[in-house]
Amino acid sequence: MQRYLNLYYQYLNRFGLFQFLGKNLIKLGLVVALFFATVFLLEKFVISLKEIFSVIVDTVDVWMVFVIFTLSESFLGLLPPDFFIVWTKELGGDIGVNPWLLTFALACLSYVGGLISYLIGAKLIHVPSIHDWALKKYGELFKNLKKWGGFFVVISALLPIPFSIVLMICGLTGYPFKWAVYLGLFRFLRFSLYAIFLFTLV
Repeated sequence: MQRYLNLYYQYLNRFGLFQFLGKNLIKLGLVVALFFATVFLLEKFVISLKEIFSVIVDTVDVWMVFVIFTLSESFLGLLPPDFFIVWTKELGGDIGVNPWLLTFALACLSYVGGLISYLIGAKLIHVPSIHDWALKKYGELFKNLKKWGGFFVVISALLPIPFSIVLMICGLTGYPFKWAVYLGLFRFLRFSLYAIFLFTLV
């Protein structure tokens, strides 16, 4: 009997996830679209990400490029990791280091940057004004993200969705840190797959 009850609760949880996704997928899509529209407008009218990346790698020391990458991955994630993955292949040839080792270093920094974003979110929610405003406006959303945040952590770790923003939201909503740590490891898979693809193109 207990087994059937457990299966029933699992079904309800899954149905609840689909309900939650159905209600919030459009909102999530709008947020992602707004983010990419902002990046597009910056690229079109201000400066392209490729130009920013070129300036970074051509004018600063290698160790500073890694620092800039870590900062980008810790706050908003505006600089796409793909540029840096391509850069590791070129850098590896220049300094005689295996590009895969450099890509693994980038994956580690991206992973740590995401956890830093989580901790920033966890700290921000304890600011009384932010806490009261967020709970009042997004209380239901926070409750659901706390329950199903793992789904979004995996998606952001694998796809070109800002990993740091998702982890910061997880921190804000109180999603368990240990699960952010575990599921964030999918970030390493993302870097590996992208490196396989990009290394064959360059």
